[in-house]
Amino acid sequence: MFREIYAFELRTTFRRPTTYLYFGIAQALLGNPKLIIVDEPTAGLDPMERNRFHNILSEIGEQVIVILSTHIVDDVRSLCNRLVVMNNGTILLEGTPAGTVEAIQGKIWSKAVEKTDFTHYRQTMRVISHHVSEGKMVVHVYADERPEEGFVQADASLEDVYFSTITENRG
Repeated sequence: MFREIYAFELRTTFRRPTTYLYFGIAQALLGNPKLIIVDEPTAGLDPMERNRFHNILSEIGEQVIVILSTHIVDDVRSLCNRLVVMNNGTILLEGTPAGTVEAIQGKIWSKAVEKTDFTHYRQTMRVISHHVSEGKMVVHVYADERPEEGFVQADASLEDVYFSTITENRG
């Protein structure tokens, strides 16, 4: 495994900034470890490099346990067959990516609201996330039933899993 990755590195990325990332993975494989921990390994990579790194890490993960610490949901979706959501050193949730999404399916509601109304929604509903789109605030709310008129049921995602877990455990 090490020789394949090292040869890959010299041939394709020797003069690129990602050389250090790949070299670090190659170093980590010295001595045939049973466990590798990577922290935010794809932060700052362009989409092509991220894809290449996902492929390498997936291949490594077939032979070695890889613990991936990341805030990048696409990394979890692409690489992990198990996930853990932690906050302040406490495990709040663990499961499979698909299983955790399935557990909240039907409980995520979305609505575009005026920015001036956002505080009202935050105070009266369990808003798990929000973002601005076309000048409006789009809120995602976690609720068993439609919170009010105008909300539409959204397809749950891993981001919703993360945000609903963190907001449920705010202290």
